[in-house]
Amino acid sequence: MDARWQDGGKRPLHGLPHLGQHSSRERVHAAPLWVCRIVGNANGARTEWHQKEALVADEREQGSGRASRTVRGELYEEHLTLGVSFDRAEDTGLAYPASYAREQPLDLALEGAVISDLTGATYRLVSGAHPQELCEAAFCARKLRVGQCAFEPALTGDGAITSVALLARTGTHEYVLLDPTRRGSVVAGWLTFLSQVSSNGNAPYEGTSVEEASGMLVPLLIMGARANELLADYLPSAARALPARGAVESVTLDGHIPALLVGMPVDIAGGVPAYVLLVPKTAARVMWRSLLSFTWVEPVGRTAVLGTWSQLPWAQRLDSTDVVEIAEQDLRAWGLLRRGNDFVGARGILEG
Repeated sequence: MDARWQDGGKRPLHGLPHLGQHSSRERVHAAPLWVCRIVGNANGARTEWHQKEALVADEREQGSGRASRTVRGELYEEHLTLGVSFDRAEDTGLAYPASYAREQPLDLALEGAVISDLTGATYRLVSGAHPQELCEAAFCARKLRVGQCAFEPALTGDGAITSVALLARTGTHEYVLLDPTRRGSVVAGWLTFLSQVSSNGNAPYEGTSVEEASGMLVPLLIMGARANELLADYLPSAARALPARGAVESVTLDGHIPALLVGMPVDIAGGVPAYVLLVPKTAARVMWRSLLSFTWVEPVGRTAVLGTWSQLPWAQRLDSTDVVEIAEQDLRAWGLLRRGNDFVGARGILEG
């Protein structure tokens, strides 16, 4: 499922559908924006994410970890046309849609499908020399194979929980972390700290980077009773098998837009399908408009998304800005703790 991404050049977007005026969508007519080809060798394969931009690198106040001003994401202007109410991520400064003026109640909208821009959520790419070793030490649930994802807790040395983030292994030497909750920046900071640890000249994760990924691929949450129907419309008939829960696949939308599709590992939306679609920045606007050209697709903001996240069994325990400790038996019951002691915090959680 690993892919090499190459920028094919940016062109004007033509033939964009008008929002909400079609019972079935118009095809995405934008010229191919990125070129994707599958690569692999005896040493593994990887997904190279080009067009990285220092989107927020110069936005943080020195030493504070907080962004000094608001940063506009790729879909900022699209949200304005929908009567958005924005909020702002403290760590990156990214504006994100909290809600829309005419947003439908989520339970009603899920009878069709909803889409939500996850820009502004905590979003990291872990890659380089030792991402597998870092992630398997930092997270205590599953050891992921390429093409798998899971909700994964990261423990501190004494067994406290930083957060339970969505972690996807998208390549042999590559993981993606996504967390829309307010504890996302905590787990991201902890992961960055671990990546830089050294003792007596030994740095086990040297050459491994934890990068803020908002300048890479745009994350869109898609869920609802008709989510499968919606996504299948963009795939050739021979490739319409969508990833199962806990699976990650490379897909090509409308034959020319490479993307990653993540099947949410557990139910977050009352039993209906849910996915995260990661699309190139250059294709994000045309995909957003095309998805909304279905009359039964509705946009929802972060408030609604967090409402679904709050249904996860561990969510209430993590709804705090204080130190959070969860008993070993609870973590095991939720499938969030693997056997063994080969992860940070193992002694703390087992002795707690």
